[in-house]
Amino acid sequence: MSGGTLAHAISSVLSIALLTSGGSSPVNWQPGAHGYAVAEVQAQLGVLGFNPGPVTGEMSPRVVQSADEYAAAFGIKRRVPWTQQLDETIQAIGTVPTDTQGALVLSVEDDLAKLGFDSAPLSRQSSAQLTSAVKAFQHQVGLPGTGTLTSSTLASLAHWTAVRTTASAHWPYQAQPGDSLSLLAWAAKLPPAGFEAANNEHGTLVEQGQIIHWTTKTVRTVPRTHPSPTTPPPPSTPPAAPNSGTTAVLANIRPVSDLVVMMPDSNQVNSLLDAEAGTRITVDVAISGEWAELHAGLVKALVQAGNGVAVTGYSGKNLNALPHWGVLQELNWAVHAARAATGQTPTFLFTLPRPDQTVSKVAQSLNLVPMSAQVVVRGTAFASNTTTQLEQALLGHPNQVVVLQGSVDWPALFRNLNAQHFVFESLGQIWAGQ
Repeated sequence: MSGGTLAHAISSVLSIALLTSGGSSPVNWQPGAHGYAVAEVQAQLGVLGFNPGPVTGEMSPRVVQSADEYAAAFGIKRRVPWTQQLDETIQAIGTVPTDTQGALVLSVEDDLAKLGFDSAPLSRQSSAQLTSAVKAFQHQVGLPGTGTLTSSTLASLAHWTAVRTTASAHWPYQAQPGDSLSLLAWAAKLPPAGFEAANNEHGTLVEQGQIIHWTTKTVRTVPRTHPSPTTPPPPSTPPAAPNSGTTAVLANIRPVSDLVVMMPDSNQVNSLLDAEAGTRITVDVAISGEWAELHAGLVKALVQAGNGVAVTGYSGKNLNALPHWGVLQELNWAVHAARAATGQTPTFLFTLPRPDQTVSKVAQSLNLVPMSAQVVVRGTAFASNTTTQLEQALLGHPNQVVVLQGSVDWPALFRNLNAQHFVFESLGQIWAGQ
């Protein structure tokens, strides 16, 4: 099927509502669509390894592109609801091999983090901590605690991640097969007793299709003796609305953003490692595959210190100016070089300028997440000037990616940022928050 025919098939099928939104009215796959249906598709595509991005419940071009890639791989069953087809594909996986890496693992890590399970920093690498988080999730939802990514675990993880996203946004939701009030309360992060009281149409049971209220009711305990009917019940306290905070809470919010050091020289890397020693500070470093081959010891030292390493390609050429085969060659070589230097497969492709559609598709086919910067700070003749510019850029662009091209006074930068209670994010955290 040609690309144009495939795109037409997808748009025509989705326009007749392959998405069913949590048992309620159909949702067309259009820009601006949001809700449980979108979150469920995002989560399902994620655990299948099609890299739709974090589960936000908001339709985006990235989700459509992931669905396009899924349809190209598996086709479209016109008489089967979209989410059912995705679920059938998940069930066909069986058990994911323990040494699996890439976008599937990255999505699992992000989903587990959203549900409150610590699977270590997003790395797309299997690990003992990830296995422990999977076991904890399986125990929470009543699955066998194997720690392995079975089909039932992936399906359940996708569902409950979509439910938590839906509950956090207070979007409409109707109970799905297998739901229980206790698990829905857990997903919504609401007190079980109060949540059940607000959804007690059928006692403590929940029926498929039942409208779920993301709220609680005060549960009063009636004394067994000496009742006091004249005493008014305590006033009920409604749950706080999403993103509504007090001054005290807001006062605890600290400035955060991600720093990517682009193609540093060896002196800059050694200076960075020296400044990081004895602190809990780490940053991201973007390097070419050729740089990794020439400085294998430095790359390994950066990873051992906890810094993230992203690849920019192999030779440093502008990937957007290359044909498809050239991009594929550059990224294949870059991944091989980075893996040889660090023993780990890189997670992110980081480029200046923003990667175009060809580069993004090739990157995703190699399980690389394409990323780029919002702000670039280029070095001047005086490191102190660059240090000041970089400090201002990091403080002035919260939750964004700031790139450094040049040299800075690392101890001074860390000291000044620490005085502002600044926190360094990582590319993985930026990706998860998109």
